Amino acid sequence: MAGLVAPRITPLRLPDLEDGVTDDLVPGDTHDRQRFAEPTVKGRDLGGVTFNECELVGWEVRDAVFTESAFLETRISSLFATGFRASRSTFRQVEVDDARIGAVELMDSTLRSVVFTGVRLGFVNLRGAALTDVVFRECVLDGIDAGDATLTRVAFEDCRAGELDVTRAKLQHVDLRGLQVERIRGIEGISGATMSHLQVVGLAEVFAAHFGISVTD
Repeated sequence: MAGLVAPRITPLRLPDLEDGVTDDLVPGDTHDRQRFAEPTVKGRDLGGVTFNECELVGWEVRDAVFTESAFLETRISSLFATGFRASRSTFRQVEVDDARIGAVELMDSTLRSVVFTGVRLGFVNLRGAALTDVVFRECVLDGIDAGDATLTRVAFEDCRAGELDVTRAKLQHVDLRGLQVERIRGIEGISGATMSHLQVVGLAEVFAAHFGISVTD
């Protein structure tokens, strides 16, 4: 569609990595060019930790906290988490694939050049977050709360979501054509999105209610 700009994704190319030790992770620490494989992270506060050019593989996360952390040029694969608490964090040039995560807390976080592939997510809280050049590909999400968030060049490809909340959101070049969504809340915030004809028809009652239009036969 004319005027729609696709996400600009910078390919992730990791250097040779050294094996990292998960037990050595402490809040506020920085780890460069390391691979952390198949740990169980339970009940730990890792707030402020930075992963730069790292690979996190096969993690099991339970009741851990990553608030104000940074994931930079990092790949996250086969993550299982009952919840992922990472509000006010930074994700830049990150790939997340084959993950299963319950509640995701990314309030007030910054995501730039991030690709989610084959990920199953529960409720995703993006309130106040800034997403730029982000792709969701073949993902299933229970719900997305993007209230007060700013989304720029964000695309969904072959995805499903139970609910999308865009209350007071700011959208620019957001491609929703590949998102099968059951409900949209805060419909006034949908401005700036691109949808298919079938999607718009399916949401006709929502649009009508927003504009105070009575629809009767």
